[in-house]
Amino acid sequence: MTYLTNLQSTLAGLILAGVVLGTMGCSDTGGSDGGDDTTHQEETPSGHEEGVVQLAGAKAAAAGIETIAISLTSLPAQLATTGQVDFNQDRLAHVSPRIPGRVHEARARLGQQVRRGEILAILDSIELGRAKADYLQARAREQLTRENFNREEELYADRISSQKEMLSAKAAHIEVEAELRSAEETLRLYGLSDEEVAAVTYENPGRSLFPIRAPLSGKIVEKHVTVGELVTPERNLFSLADLSQVWVWIDIYERDLQQVHVDDGVEVRVDAFPDLEFGGTVSYLSDRVDPDTRRVRARIDVENPENRLRPGMFAQVQLTDPHEGDGGGARGPVLVIPEDALQRDGDSTIVFVDLGNGQYERREIKVGRKAGASIEVTEGLTPGEIIVSAGAFFLKSELAKDELGEGHAH
Repeated sequence: MTYLTNLQSTLAGLILAGVVLGTMGCSDTGGSDGGDDTTHQEETPSGHEEGVVQLAGAKAAAAGIETIAISLTSLPAQLATTGQVDFNQDRLAHVSPRIPGRVHEARARLGQQVRRGEILAILDSIELGRAKADYLQARAREQLTRENFNREEELYADRISSQKEMLSAKAAHIEVEAELRSAEETLRLYGLSDEEVAAVTYENPGRSLFPIRAPLSGKIVEKHVTVGELVTPERNLFSLADLSQVWVWIDIYERDLQQVHVDDGVEVRVDAFPDLEFGGTVSYLSDRVDPDTRRVRARIDVENPENRLRPGMFAQVQLTDPHEGDGGGARGPVLVIPEDALQRDGDSTIVFVDLGNGQYERREIKVGRKAGASIEVTEGLTPGEIIVSAGAFFLKSELAKDELGEGHAH
């Protein structure tokens, strides 16, 4: 028994020694490859500091890398945004008939320029014919009762007729006069002018025809009428617009409200006419901030004498704040960089800072106002630093390769 026990202890010792030697052998094999797990975790796959791209001079030149030193400068107090052209609602009219009827004639054409008062269409209305008949009857009765009252007044003056008869004729005349005024007013409410009302006679063959006139001068931008159809006052037959002035609606971020004022000058451009600049004025600034977008609705009045701007167009809008810099329209000094230096990385805005020796560091920044191709930096950079002004997208791509483990030492 003692012999077996000693043999088991010896075998256990040999097995343990073999495990230790095997472990040491694995460690030596790793060391021969120059690996160190702790050191490797602190480096990027490309072997340089995280967030830094390293490019040899020749490769940087080939990638079109350009840099500039940033400094404090005065930034024009301008705000760039986008908007949409719309009709000037004060110069837009929807034309509907005042009475039901059947379309007898449709004169105006889509796109036609018309003058105020011009006839757009003619309706054949039974209701209008009845109203004119009532007017003619009231006018005839008024004439009859007036003549009767005048005769009774003369007879009463000559002591031939009694006062009661004279007063009775006067009352009848006053009653019919009221009926005539009511019949005239009905025709005016239907849209007839005083001259058209006076021209109503029994001999007029077109007593039931009713003209629909343009309420303002402008262009026919919508037409919803054809000859022979029955239309009612709820129906929109034409839409007229005076396009010599249009509105442009824009949304202003809450943070930019201090730059926008009613009567500020505005420059508007559209893709259809890239070489043209349309001048406008801020005419309305909403008193309400949209709780979802944190923006404020603003309206710009833009002159459009040649009708080049069309409702529905998208527009690029640049506002200049004349109140900045004691009326000089400038704000400064602030830190400004070119817009081309900016890159979007997820929800972050980044630039690349030149550290020297071919190293470019990714830097998150916060931006403020924009003026032309320049943007204010409010956080993340300091004056004197050198940033990449051209080729930043290439550096961003190289950095992404490193983060995916596909990069290599540059």
